Amino acid sequence: MFYWLCWVLVFIPIRLLWPTKFVGKKHLKKEKRAILACNHSSNLDPVIINSRLVPNPYILGKHTLFKNKLSSAILRSWRVIPVNRENVEMSTIKKVMTVLKGNNRLLIFPQGTRKQDLEDMNGVKNGLAMFAIKSKAPIVPMWYVDKPKLFHRNVLLIGEPFYLEGFDNKRLTQDVLSEASQIVTQKMFDLRDAYNQQQEVKKQTKLAKKQAKIEKRNVKNKSK
Repeated sequence: MFYWLCWVLVFIPIRLLWPTKFVGKKHLKKEKRAILACNHSSNLDPVIINSRLVPNPYILGKHTLFKNKLSSAILRSWRVIPVNRENVEMSTIKKVMTVLKGNNRLLIFPQGTRKQDLEDMNGVKNGLAMFAIKSKAPIVPMWYVDKPKLFHRNVLLIGEPFYLEGFDNKRLTQDVLSEASQIVTQKMFDLRDAYNQQQEVKKQTKLAKKQAKIEKRNVKNKSK
């Protein structure tokens, strides 16, 4: 009941006020369980994603957001798992592993915090890589093309699922996890770059058609 009340009061307005086109949503159908890796610039990022994905993914959120009883109740109803990023507790790790083993999706922002620059992937946390390796869950790269803006149509890219292979027999030191995290980051950048290239091709094609019409009109005028 509380969840559906939140849906009416929050999710529906979110979809109307911050319209976002999900590109590549078909990739989510390939895996029942997955870790969703997305860039992060606004508190609205997870809300927008949860307003469009069914079933809603679990989300890792800052433990400080749970201090208030009301906010804690709301966040837990939205499947947000509290995590202390500076000192991840064993109970949090067990909760995440239980979620992933239960054929659920888990949304993680590898940047660890909001970034003013969407392109800024410096300081990526290693938690996502650790969870993916230990659970053997596929990772789905995601990328917000722009920051959420009121009444501005945004785009969220969703890429092909992939696995972090070759790490099973390695001791998960910080160096090894950093190596794995770089793979995740690169997959996110690849998704962004492919989209930008497509947009550039569309732009050049549109300009070429426009130029062709102008030239055709000029030839027609000269023949008169």
